[in-house]
Amino acid sequence: MEHDLTEKQAHPVRTRFELAIGRMMDAWLTAGRISVTAGDVKLAGEFLEQTGWKVEDATGARVRVVNRDGRAEEMTREAAVMIALRRLATRR
Repeated sequence: MEHDLTEKQAHPVRTRFELAIGRMMDAWLTAGRISVTAGDVKLAGEFLEQTGWKVEDATGARVRVVNRDGRAEEMTREAAVMIALRRLATRR
């Protein structure tokens, strides 16, 4: 079956996180585990902030994420990146 790739317009990339998430996921698959850097968390935080969420540093390797409704939760950096990934997936 043939597909006309020009039939649908490409999704416009609006954030650096959208460009980086593929690289992150490839690294996770290669390593066999999810491991994020401070830079990865920063990119995810920028993405979440553009969608109305807030990301703040917390103690240790944790962050505090505040959703649009004002509900805050402290979580690991990996969990915050996964929230950004889920938000990106539902946006498309």
